[in-house]
Amino acid sequence: MGELREITAADIPAHVPPGLVIPFDFRRDFTTNEDVWSLAEAMNDRPDIFWSPDLGGYWVATRAPIIEEVFRRHELFSNRSVMIPPMMSSGFGIVNTEDPPDHARFRSILATTMFSPRALAGVEEAARQVTREIIDSFASRGSCDFAAEFARPMPVDVFMGMFGMDRDRRMAFVPWVEQFFRSAVPEERFQARDAILGLLDDWIDRQIADPSTAADGHIMPALLAARPDGRPVTKQEMMALCFLLVNGALDTTTAQMTHQMRFIAGHPAHRDALIADPSLIPHAVEVMLRRFGMINTGRMVRDDVEFHGVQMKAGEMVLCSTVIAGMDKAAYPAARDVSFDKGDGRVKHWAFGSGIHICPGAYLARMELRILLEEALPRLRNLRLSPKDTGAAVSGITVALPELHIEWDV
Repeated sequence: MGELREITAADIPAHVPPGLVIPFDFRRDFTTNEDVWSLAEAMNDRPDIFWSPDLGGYWVATRAPIIEEVFRRHELFSNRSVMIPPMMSSGFGIVNTEDPPDHARFRSILATTMFSPRALAGVEEAARQVTREIIDSFASRGSCDFAAEFARPMPVDVFMGMFGMDRDRRMAFVPWVEQFFRSAVPEERFQARDAILGLLDDWIDRQIADPSTAADGHIMPALLAARPDGRPVTKQEMMALCFLLVNGALDTTTAQMTHQMRFIAGHPAHRDALIADPSLIPHAVEVMLRRFGMINTGRMVRDDVEFHGVQMKAGEMVLCSTVIAGMDKAAYPAARDVSFDKGDGRVKHWAFGSGIHICPGAYLARMELRILLEEALPRLRNLRLSPKDTGAAVSGITVALPELHIEWDV
């Protein structure tokens, strides 16, 4: 995994011991036709923390407890930049890209008025209806590209419906969100960010001028009614919050859907177990969230610090990869195994992060993944992978399958 790349002295900061220098470009190395998690397993043979000279240089944590600690210790590791190479928030960081105390003002808006189980109670039926409509569109064909025909449009329909946004406007976000998450080129990420913000700017202006245009959703009414610090939410804050929500809700859920569906389609015994006993589905979702970790996010070192015996300098980045965390054999001795037996107990994983910056949309993502399996498995009889399937993955902040070809009996 990158051992043959030439390393020069200029690639290695003076404080980094030569024995901790291992080339690893998660964007390139996890973009592969091979099994991504087999590659991640190799991290069990690496130091607990090592330095990669790729992507401008960054630290890589390889043990699940250390990854969790970086997530949680916001006093050491800042959330203001989560991309590697770093891309600062440029005034549009908020909630999950801000550190305390700024973080707390808006977190409660998300937790109580947008993404709590109570707030989402009315969304489940809408999500189920969208799921059924999309499946109806291809069920009679006996095959589809699941990534293109379901995993990308479904979260868009559901989430933008929560905004009260009409369907004609929703799909315009998809290519820009994908570019923002996948590209390793900072200029391309800035281009995608600006395009998303442009789409949101027009939409938010319409809501401020006439809130009734989003009456079918609950996100914009919640923002317009919110009073952090006793005053209305500013337009810039609305832009920042909506930018966070659009990026978080669309790309990550889409990517996880492709991994879970590919596993189910490729493992008939697991598929049949869920069909025979749908009550297993919520637990199965958690098992697969652990097994198919797919987030590569970063944290920025706030001040010079010694962390687990490693000297880190302020401004350096640390990779927190759930791809790697889920394959830590010390945390999961049978890391490759997938068992849907609820007797195995609660599944611990970091699919949604950990600590104060844990993903606010976790409940929504779990709901959408559960509904997918509840609706698709009974409809798509003898679901299986198509001979056209390659399993080729593309890696950025998320590891995703651009294509997923599946078949079923009609």
